[in-house]
Amino acid sequence: MTDVSASIAASTEAVTSRSPTAISGLARHGEAGHRADLLKGTAKAVRDSFLPRRPAAASMTPPWQRRTEQWSTPRLAGPGERAPASPRHEFQGDALTGSPSIETQHGHPGIVLATLSLANVMALLDLFVVNVALHDIGVGLHYQSSLSDVAWVLNAYALFFGALLIPAGRFADRYGRKATFILGLAVFTVASLACAVSPDLWVLVGFRCVQAAGAAMIIPASLGLVLTTLPPDRVKHGVRVWAVSGAAAGSIGPVVGGLLTALSWRWIFIINLPIGIAAVLVTWKLIPNVRHDRTTRMPDLFGSLMIVVTIGAISLGLLNGSSWGWGSAKIIGSWVVAVAAAVAFVVSTRRAAVPVIDLKMFRSRVFSASNIAIVIAAAILGIQLLGLSLFLQQSWHWSTITTGLALAPGPAAVLGASLIVPRLNQRFPIGAVVASGFVLTAVGQVLMVLTLRHGVHNYAAAILPGWVVIGFGLGFTVPTIIGSATADLPPEQSATGSAVVNSGRQFGGVFGASILVVVLGKAEVTGDPSRFYELWWVAVALCAAAVVVSLGLTPKRQPAKADVTVPVVAAATDSTNSSVA
Repeated sequence: MTDVSASIAASTEAVTSRSPTAISGLARHGEAGHRADLLKGTAKAVRDSFLPRRPAAASMTPPWQRRTEQWSTPRLAGPGERAPASPRHEFQGDALTGSPSIETQHGHPGIVLATLSLANVMALLDLFVVNVALHDIGVGLHYQSSLSDVAWVLNAYALFFGALLIPAGRFADRYGRKATFILGLAVFTVASLACAVSPDLWVLVGFRCVQAAGAAMIIPASLGLVLTTLPPDRVKHGVRVWAVSGAAAGSIGPVVGGLLTALSWRWIFIINLPIGIAAVLVTWKLIPNVRHDRTTRMPDLFGSLMIVVTIGAISLGLLNGSSWGWGSAKIIGSWVVAVAAAVAFVVSTRRAAVPVIDLKMFRSRVFSASNIAIVIAAAILGIQLLGLSLFLQQSWHWSTITTGLALAPGPAAVLGASLIVPRLNQRFPIGAVVASGFVLTAVGQVLMVLTLRHGVHNYAAAILPGWVVIGFGLGFTVPTIIGSATADLPPEQSATGSAVVNSGRQFGGVFGASILVVVLGKAEVTGDPSRFYELWWVAVALCAAAVVVSLGLTPKRQPAKADVTVPVVAAATDSTNSSVA
């Protein structure tokens, strides 16, 4: 406040002693006119100190219109509507909503960005840490003989997280990103505590669903706050930091999970408590509450529910096929429920004023192929990550700490490959890059299986080379699919399309865990290495299918050379908010 006070004082002195305007005003209007000019000069000093300077033309805008522009955003198009033309300044940092920047209000943009990025890591980390802890969770809750039941700890989180991303983004647009972010943090933190003290497996699964709902609010709201609270010259840097923090969650997840599980599996949830509480306090104190367009309509919630029922019923049938019997009434009932829910989703989507997914987007060959490819890629990653974790713990009898460290190179290779793949996408067709990534993934998997089958039981020789190649292959595929999926869609559908693809990524993880259970069977027999070899051959077959799908991924127009944050910023202003995370 020292600089602001000095600015006001200097302006007051200029008006009273040196300003010609003040002298002439005093001569014409007397003391009252002098006081009016003094107040004008002081108000201008305050405005210049707190708000970014506007071009000269902006001074012609009436004050009431400037106030409206400062506290509102234009109504954005929903599915099927044409996006209205937007002023140029909407995509320039804090001018996205016209709010004062965090730098001028509080002077702590670094703390704010760190808080938002850490919350992003916390929400995404729970997708990865459980992979290492799953065996210990089963043992601790006396379900070690039923992998099909324990797998719901993973699947429930991914299922609800993916299904709620789009509605949560719309919720943030309607009720405010700060409010949504704090609500998401509170829900996630309380649910984490409940998970940590759960006395039974199914209680834990239930609170994992609640935890996923909180994470689905945190992700879009946090990116939206990055875009609207940082100074204009730091927005792109902030988006990069936020995105990299989310990617790093996959790399550190197995290590963090292994270290915490060594204490107790309950610590993978307890660790969220101090982070969540600190994030709520910092957000409450430092982030301004920017108003939003209250006319944003919520999407078809019944449609979202039908997505959960459809994917959940399919997963239930796959997870319990071996134990219940593939021809049993329960399994057949699961398939019937899945089909009925899928039909109900399509009917609801066509009738809804604001559908959760606009089915017209699937008329695009590139978009349809991208969704199939991302589901397969996520399923492969789920098979590899969870399968290798169980293999090391049950076949090689490694500790959770050692297992977590052994898993880290794969996700790290995914992150490393994603840094170089944009250059490849500019030189080669998108479909060719994705297909080559799936080929690399298959090669790494075959290398690992053949080495292990020949009796090599050394991690550095038998697992590490293939695991790194698998990571590089998936690093070529996943970012490229997400980046090009909406290339042939109309601009007003790009953000919604990105959110759909990312939801498909979560559903692919559910299918991957379900396939793993089908191949491995009950947990008490998964110590047999041959079961894992069969599982990894299934992953090779999925790679082959994905190569065929990749042929349809090349869009009619190749993505232009541009900053990767530009489409993210643009997409986050859509009514789906920032679900592109």
